[in-house]
Amino acid sequence: MPKSDLSVFDKDATQLPGILIGALKIKKVPPAFIVLAICSIILWTKIISPLIDEGRSAWSALNSESAAGGIFGVNKRPKFPGSICVKTLDPDLLPRSMKGKTGPESVKKRLVFIGDIHGCREELEALLKKLRFDPAKDHLVALGDIVSKGPDSLGVIDLLRRYNASCVRGNHDDRLLLVAQSLRAQSSATKEILESGKSTGTHKHADPVERMARSLSTAQLEYLQSCPIILRIGKMEAFNGEAVAVHAGLVPGLALELQDPVSAMNMRVLDLATHLPSHKHRLKGSVAWYKLWNRYQQLLDLHKRFGKHKRERESESHTTVIYGHNAKEGLQIRKYTKGLDTGCVKGGKLTALVVDGEGRQQIVQVKAKKHTHRSSLQVDVLRDGGPKAPPCDEAG
Repeated sequence: MPKSDLSVFDKDATQLPGILIGALKIKKVPPAFIVLAICSIILWTKIISPLIDEGRSAWSALNSESAAGGIFGVNKRPKFPGSICVKTLDPDLLPRSMKGKTGPESVKKRLVFIGDIHGCREELEALLKKLRFDPAKDHLVALGDIVSKGPDSLGVIDLLRRYNASCVRGNHDDRLLLVAQSLRAQSSATKEILESGKSTGTHKHADPVERMARSLSTAQLEYLQSCPIILRIGKMEAFNGEAVAVHAGLVPGLALELQDPVSAMNMRVLDLATHLPSHKHRLKGSVAWYKLWNRYQQLLDLHKRFGKHKRERESESHTTVIYGHNAKEGLQIRKYTKGLDTGCVKGGKLTALVVDGEGRQQIVQVKAKKHTHRSSLQVDVLRDGGPKAPPCDEAG
């Protein structure tokens, strides 16, 4: 090959469209053909090729003997001190259809999932008012990051407790709990402060997360501790299958009991080859976890008929994940994933997904104020340095 031809491959990939256009112009190719060629390149690089990679990765999760179709999940699940990993929602709290029924309406009519509240009590109250929330007929599920950043985290906890709301643990909730547990373990004096829910003023120079931890009452602390990492909702007509609530995300092809708790509270993307989660928004060779999850669910029926390990998947049903955590992408409603973090604390919206017994889904939102981060959890507490406690438990 002549040297002039080889030089084309030394160019950066971003220069190739320009090189192609120049070559086409030299040969006096019609402008329409040039436009078609450019559109084809963009279509392939931005849409078709990524879809093929996602499909290949999802299919590997269905066909591989190893968990999740990659190296993630093959190891023994790490211990997660003082936490409930997987909990099942009481079936009596699921909404049921009232068609053909007479007499008192004693069953739940709606299940309400709410995205990241982040201490925004006023917005939560406004949203519940807009929903005409009735605790006798409705049940509330908070999708984590209940506390921090906003002005009234303790007020949010009390409001959720008042309505007997279910919840999942978010990364900010987890940080607060780690500090609270550590403070309790340090001295009996600290324990008395936490149980009384009062501040002596001797810790006025402590960091925000420590001040909040010291102000938690026993009841508030116990409520946060009761939030599991993953809440198994159960089968729902609205989702044509199972439903699961989690703060950040899940790895497709991996049983709930094998999911890594820290990743479930923090992940945003998955490596296409290994399925290793990352908290980053973008990472080379990775894709948003919810895209891979949807592709996996779409291929599930096909795999049950033609897949290599179809027997292992015969009992697996389609599962919809309702989550929060990713305010940068905002509302993300797809068939098998529902992302509800819409940046409430940053002046965005507080969002609810309402599901009723007739199988209907509805998005309800209220506008939010932009809050200064007066109670922001600025300290990044690592679990490796936390207090020793029994391993992660399962409930329900």
